[in-house]
Amino acid sequence: MNHVRLAFSVIIGCFFLFHSGEGRILQDEKPSAASPAQNTEPAGTDERMLQVGEELEYSVHYSFFNIGTIHFKVTDKEERNGRTMYRAFAFMDSNPSLSWLVDLHIRFYTVMDQDAFTYDWLSEDSTSKMVTYRKMLFDYDSHKMHFEWGRKLKSNEYKKDGERIITISNNCQDGLSLFYYARQHAREKRTSKIPTFIDTNEVTTNVNFGIEHDEEEIDAVNYPIDVMKLDGRADFVGVFGLTGGFEGVFSNDAAGIPITARMKVILGSVKVELKNWKRNHWTPPKAAEAK
Repeated sequence: MNHVRLAFSVIIGCFFLFHSGEGRILQDEKPSAASPAQNTEPAGTDERMLQVGEELEYSVHYSFFNIGTIHFKVTDKEERNGRTMYRAFAFMDSNPSLSWLVDLHIRFYTVMDQDAFTYDWLSEDSTSKMVTYRKMLFDYDSHKMHFEWGRKLKSNEYKKDGERIITISNNCQDGLSLFYYARQHAREKRTSKIPTFIDTNEVTTNVNFGIEHDEEEIDAVNYPIDVMKLDGRADFVGVFGLTGGFEGVFSNDAAGIPITARMKVILGSVKVELKNWKRNHWTPPKAAEAK
């Protein structure tokens, strides 16, 4: 069972690709063949990938175990120095039925521009004993990143334990903003080397976008979904148990919703699958053969 703990630690540490009432975000009904989906959103709507109010929920599986869920939301946007900035979060929670083995609750918050480059990032890691935090503030004009860490008090104030100033090479990604960056470019056919920060380490994420136009089936949708695939490799092999390889499957439309993702780990692989969603004027696009 230590394998399950490791697998969820992998998700907490590096999940970035593939992730209405009483806290539920699911739709009332699953899409079916009787309710055809479109590959483009209706005229007059916002066809950009980033949409305020969008919520996505994913199940996380390792082998036969459902080890947890990941919930994403774009909360709001604002203008800052002539750029449109979006705020988003990801909540990662281990399966309550596995609380005797692992009880993890991680919160990621990011502020990114319309090109999905990160400017502010905050992580909160909750255990039964305490809540720790990490914070990154990026100053691209001076090529610096301010990194801070500490504890979150019961008063919700942050008590700083340390900080560092780190030189950065270019516009960067954090783990959460990279989730949106990948969506933005999922339908392009190109290879990218993306500077990514994992705590104080600037690493490279190598992504091959648009490698295959295909279809994908998931439990939440009653027809094959029209998708584009990507794959890649992270240069931080060995960290969090990763062996480096990953692949993601995205809806073949302007929304670029991640449908599934798989990541190779030392002891097998982890699968992430879309479970519930809330996005204006969106249903999963239907694969051509299913129309």
